[in-house]
Amino acid sequence: MARNPLFTVVLATYGRGVHIKPTIESVLDQSFPDFELIVAGDGCVDETELVVRSFESEKIVWCNLPHNTGSQSFPNNEGILHARGSWICYLGHDDIWAPDHLAILAQTIESNEDSYFVVSGCICYGPRESGFYLITGLFDAPETAKDHFFPPSSFAHRRDVIKDIGEWRDPRTIPLPPDEDFLLRAVYCGLHFVSTGRITVHKFTGGHRYLSYLQPCSDEQREMLETLRSAREIALDKIIETAKRTGGYMTLLHTGLTSTVGTFNLERGLRIKGIVRPPLQPLLGRRVIEQTDELRALDWYWLEGTPKPHRWSGPNPRPRLLIPFTGGRARISIEVIATRPGLELNEIGLYVGHRRAVCTYDDFAGLGATISAEISLDSTNHTVLTFETPMFFPYEHYETSDRRYLGLAVADIIIEPIPVTANCATDVVHM
Repeated sequence: MARNPLFTVVLATYGRGVHIKPTIESVLDQSFPDFELIVAGDGCVDETELVVRSFESEKIVWCNLPHNTGSQSFPNNEGILHARGSWICYLGHDDIWAPDHLAILAQTIESNEDSYFVVSGCICYGPRESGFYLITGLFDAPETAKDHFFPPSSFAHRRDVIKDIGEWRDPRTIPLPPDEDFLLRAVYCGLHFVSTGRITVHKFTGGHRYLSYLQPCSDEQREMLETLRSAREIALDKIIETAKRTGGYMTLLHTGLTSTVGTFNLERGLRIKGIVRPPLQPLLGRRVIEQTDELRALDWYWLEGTPKPHRWSGPNPRPRLLIPFTGGRARISIEVIATRPGLELNEIGLYVGHRRAVCTYDDFAGLGATISAEISLDSTNHTVLTFETPMFFPYEHYETSDRRYLGLAVADIIIEPIPVTANCATDVVHM
């Protein structure tokens, strides 16, 4: 029997299908070969198993929970149950490791024999061109772990840590996200943390990308993987400079014990990612979708009430809208309260899938303008619209302390089937 590896890599997954490929490839590309990879499905019912098995690598083990739990906790525990390595690593199913990630972890472990957790530097990327970066995992003092959060993709721990602090917990029973809860239990148990001092983790957080599970994509991951493979230099200095300027360098802190409703936190995350969605209904008449204040990742800021309830897009320059209706052809009218000063509305693009809609622009009630288009609704699922909008900083145009990166402010969305009967009623939908 082959000896046990130094590392077991646990990759929890759900709903990624073919898009998990770049992440798995980033593990198989590791220069340090002493590892096994356990891909643990959270009740996957799509093609994920076929994709994983297509690699035909003896290093890869596939397992799948009997039903979806909606959290990384249970597939992580399943992976640990089957682990043979003396150290456990985790990798998010939409994250990418640099080829020397495991090698640098191994070097740090060898030179810090008293450590139980080894943390590598990690860049959390916002959506493309959003200018959003969070950098964490770079520290000298072990007590940094008491205040700072490290994504699971960035750390490894001794396997016997589980005997000291217990398994990953059910998020419905705890006030904190399970990864934060896991780290803080280790901190309070007195386990020693050490940093590699190197950035080797590139994280494309699903929770920062609105509806990421409804419309999965791996373009960013594939691009990063190919950059790392080609040895093209990543502009780390520029990214670090940007993160420091915008307050994203070593500022990712634990949320603390301020929340008492774990179930709400889990539900909120599932809604942001598009796993849980508003009820789907046929479009039978004219409907009004009003803006509400649920979180929409980095696509939309909070709800504002003047001159009427609206939300600014940003910092993502390609924010999405979820339309909870099925049907055929429909006319959609989107009330735009404000945009960048001097911007022509026809500079804003509106897409249904990958197809740009033909839009018209009209004033409404002196409050702004309406962007209208005829679109095709999905016949069996929610329809996702995507804006493409120029961005701006308010402080560059006004005397204001507002430091947000803004696109456009959207109020009501009116949608009606084509053709529209003269006597159809108007209903209001709250999203």
